[in-house]
Amino acid sequence: MNENKASKVLKRVVAVVAIAVCIIASPSVAFAAESASNLTELAKIVAKHGVARDTSKFSVTYTGKDSDVDRIIDDDFTFFTSDLVTLWDDPDTSDDADYLAGNLNFTTDGHDIYTEGNKIYFKLKYFEKLSQTQKVNEKVPQILSQLGVSSMSNYDKVKTIHDYVCDLITYDAEGGDVVSTMYGALFNKRALCNSYSLCMYKLLTEAGVPCKFIGGKAGTGRDAGGHAWNIVALGDKWYNLDATWDDSDEGIIYDYFLKGSSDFDEADPDQKHDMDAPYKKAPFSTKFPIAKTAFDPNTMSDENSGSDINDPDTDEEETTVYKLSDIVDGRYPSSGKFSVKKKKGKELQLYIKSGMESIVSKVTYKVTKGKKNIKSIKNFGLLEDEGEYFTDFYFKGKKKGAVNIKIILKLTNGQSLGYTFKGKVK
Repeated sequence: MNENKASKVLKRVVAVVAIAVCIIASPSVAFAAESASNLTELAKIVAKHGVARDTSKFSVTYTGKDSDVDRIIDDDFTFFTSDLVTLWDDPDTSDDADYLAGNLNFTTDGHDIYTEGNKIYFKLKYFEKLSQTQKVNEKVPQILSQLGVSSMSNYDKVKTIHDYVCDLITYDAEGGDVVSTMYGALFNKRALCNSYSLCMYKLLTEAGVPCKFIGGKAGTGRDAGGHAWNIVALGDKWYNLDATWDDSDEGIIYDYFLKGSSDFDEADPDQKHDMDAPYKKAPFSTKFPIAKTAFDPNTMSDENSGSDINDPDTDEEETTVYKLSDIVDGRYPSSGKFSVKKKKGKELQLYIKSGMESIVSKVTYKVTKGKKNIKSIKNFGLLEDEGEYFTDFYFKGKKKGAVNIKIILKLTNGQSLGYTFKGKVK
């Protein structure tokens, strides 16, 4: 499958949000002199240029508050990440708002936003070309028809589209701007987290489920970097969903599926999601309130209910919640720390308590730091020797540097428990 989620966050482009009207025009179209007296009017103008993929410099005479201008040119891109989404979102198209969000490229040279007197100048750069967006829009109805979402509850729509996106994309940071687009995901099937989030946004929006694109960072105490995910509305609350991190090396998981603000990162507390500042404040946080805990379909109406969110194959009667210490009896190296020389091999193992081997349904791993420092990775899964059970993970040192490797136990009740070995290549 794809690279581990640590590598996924490293090359993710900065997420910014803009808004657009539903007019699709040629990038060469000439726009008349434009003016705005408030942020809503300005949002519509910027949106019009953005949806048309206008790459020329344009100006807007602005007669609104000076504080509005400050929001447009501040370092947090408040105007592009919060204000536009709350002020204007054309219900007749999914090309504006959040879709334009992930397609505005503020990470490389070519864009420019500045003021002169009462004029604001914009020169925007995009990841996805207009012709590519048009091809995406031709493909989306076909996908939704094939998935059969029209007859599903909102919850089942979310799960079906989540699984489709995870299965579709192979994570790949190489390939230029196209790997940050939905076009790259649909037609090349190789893309970044930006694309996962754009796919979720457009497919869910077109399927009638409210969804937003979220930009921020992910990772704590290691190689934290830019990342993108979504929030999805079911009932009167919004829930976090990270399809990129649910697309694991061993297949689709549900560790980051419809989670609340308090349990979004419970599967791995060492790797936290952190929204960009404008998403945390009003007006965005007020208009799109995120639930504190994960979505529970059993408490909702039939319209929004569905199967168990932790694992679709889980027996609903299973209620036991395990701690790592309930399953694991020991670890090797016993200190949880290791060192390995270049070109030399190393094994990492977790010893399973007697009788608990039947609870472990799968063993996976994530290299959460220093993937380039090791090679020849081999996951032997759960092994048995004279009645004793243990996991076995083998790798070789390649390049000097720190390495963190997390061994993950997937349990029969849908839980995921992990232990991180920390070491270095000498």
